[in-house]
Amino acid sequence: MKNILIIYAHPDENSFNAAVLQQTIIQFETEGIPYNIIDLYKENYNPVLSKAEMKGELSAGTLCHQQLIKNSTDIIFIFPVWWFRAPAILEGFIDKTFVPKFAYRFKPIIGKYGLPIPLLKDKKVLAFITHGAPALPVKTLYVNVVKYRFLLGFLSFCFNIFTCKIVQLWSVPFIDDAKRKSYLNEVSRVINAKFAPATVVKKAAANLAKA
Repeated sequence: MKNILIIYAHPDENSFNAAVLQQTIIQFETEGIPYNIIDLYKENYNPVLSKAEMKGELSAGTLCHQQLIKNSTDIIFIFPVWWFRAPAILEGFIDKTFVPKFAYRFKPIIGKYGLPIPLLKDKKVLAFITHGAPALPVKTLYVNVVKYRFLLGFLSFCFNIFTCKIVQLWSVPFIDDAKRKSYLNEVSRVINAKFAPATVVKKAAANLAKA
């Protein structure tokens, strides 16, 4: 049975990220799929890594977050791009939560070289990332560094990279309501494709065939 964990990082309850979150929740509640939310700003999460935490002394809050991750079958990240990365609050959450021996370990190969072995590879990952920039310069001039930093610099260490999907939503501050609606429709489509029961997917395909 599916058990979804949503990790959300945006401070504004009226933001487009909040609309993506609400659309996601609506989809799960409609399908009766259980979910939990870690809303980092609402939790007033402290992203600063302490000396004790760096040495492996995990706080009660981190242990609680790790348990939610362990109990999940799928994890959804929702966040905006600021300065070509996730918000600092999410970056700190990753530093403090996805630690060695919990999220990954290194397998020695030769000398100083080792291979990261994911310890959360039974989880599937979906990320909705909003950009202020348009797609063309990010994908060409900046070689989509945001996506590949998140995918290769984080997700590939902890999860099975082949079960990770990143959906990028572009130019969000500058688009009209019609485009925002189309983005939310895309969010619904992706969630239905990934999480809807097989009977629902087959029924939808049959209805399309009749149209």
